[in-house]
Amino acid sequence: MNDNEKQEQSQKLISNNQKSWHNTNVRWIALILACLFQFGSYFSTDYPSVLAEEIKDSFDKSQSDVNLLYTYYSMPNVILPLLGGLFIDAIGIRLAMVGFFAILIVGQFLCYISAVSGNFTVMLIGRLVFGLGGENCVVAQSYIVSKWFFGSELAFALGLNITFARLGSVLGAILLGKTYIWFGDSLSASMFFCLALLILAWVDAIILALLDKYSDKRDKVEAKIEGDKIKLSDIKEFKLDFHLLTLSCLTCYSAFFLFQYNNVEMFKHIYHMSSNQANNVYSIPYYSAAILTPIFGYVIDKFGRRTHLLVLCGGLLVLVNLIFVSIVCDEQEVCLTAPILGQILNGIYYSLYAAVMWPCVPLCVPERAVGTAFGVVNAVQNIGLTVFPVIVGHLISDETPAAYRHMMLFLGSTAIIGLISNIGLWFVDKQNGGKMAKPSLKDNTEVQDLNIQQQESDTPNSEPKVD
Repeated sequence: MNDNEKQEQSQKLISNNQKSWHNTNVRWIALILACLFQFGSYFSTDYPSVLAEEIKDSFDKSQSDVNLLYTYYSMPNVILPLLGGLFIDAIGIRLAMVGFFAILIVGQFLCYISAVSGNFTVMLIGRLVFGLGGENCVVAQSYIVSKWFFGSELAFALGLNITFARLGSVLGAILLGKTYIWFGDSLSASMFFCLALLILAWVDAIILALLDKYSDKRDKVEAKIEGDKIKLSDIKEFKLDFHLLTLSCLTCYSAFFLFQYNNVEMFKHIYHMSSNQANNVYSIPYYSAAILTPIFGYVIDKFGRRTHLLVLCGGLLVLVNLIFVSIVCDEQEVCLTAPILGQILNGIYYSLYAAVMWPCVPLCVPERAVGTAFGVVNAVQNIGLTVFPVIVGHLISDETPAAYRHMMLFLGSTAIIGLISNIGLWFVDKQNGGKMAKPSLKDNTEVQDLNIQQQESDTPNSEPKVD
């Protein structure tokens, strides 16, 4: 839909005295449904980290093999989130969202079959299929929230989604291990629990799709406009600020998630924690994200300063890695102070970064390419989450304290690159008018004006400028 069609549509709504649901409290119902969608998805996504020991015992595997479960999950998503974004831009989010989630259920079903049969290869295939749907669901979910909240409380809305996603991770960390024990050391019971919750979340996704369809019908918005084709050449329009933001996502999220994937076992080897203690300390950033992300989102919506906060996030991530590299526990007594301090800072970083980074994506690109932009960011992020688990798995193959310190040095170097990209984004955005630093507006007129000014400045004049 082009700008003229959108303007005509708005005029029709005004003339009919009909207010779009996107501007009423109905948008909060859509947000709740999107949050529950995220909760069910992330409950199952992170089970390899919280069930690492159980997986190793059930299949007689090592921590390197557990890392492969994340590699197989991320591998297809080097390309598919981009294609999923193009797909969403071309035909709409509803069928895409429901279809991607169905694929995710199939993948988890294979993981359940793997646990029943004792075949680790089937679990790897299940994680591959799970990844086919999982990251594309993230693209669809980010797109639908942006659709309902663009120009309004977008950072808060995306932050609340992160809250529910991480509540899913926390609840998974609490319940999956207990389920394993309650059913007599049964990994299949834990996998079936994940599968059942995913089916419930799929029903929620269908309800959200129906609500969005009715809202578009009420607003007389067509789900698909003929001739409004999405082309890969749209990516060429993305400018330096978008590429720096993408590099930031790649490095900062890789450094954080690779640590989370492996820190339960690291806490046991270096800080001599029990499984229960290690799982509790592992969960601290997700507890923090559940509480702080929507608060940070609200503050950012009101005051802006996104690029400044991205620099702060990069500094926090580097500091966390310095803590875990420099503070070790050489004695056999349990050490909790340094890991808890590091994880609290990790939680502040993760909560703030999630609230700051994702709302910046729609500000970097034309509105018609928002789905593609989210797809590109997720695809590049998954390059790191595909390659880095293999590297880290090699570094910690012997599972010694020294090996885990080598892992932290590698992740710390990645965090430094992220900090540099955030600083670069700060300067570039300042030159472009500081649109990312501005508070969210009730409408996006000011941001659009800044985009138009930037496009005009990038277009060569037909006549030379006279000084």
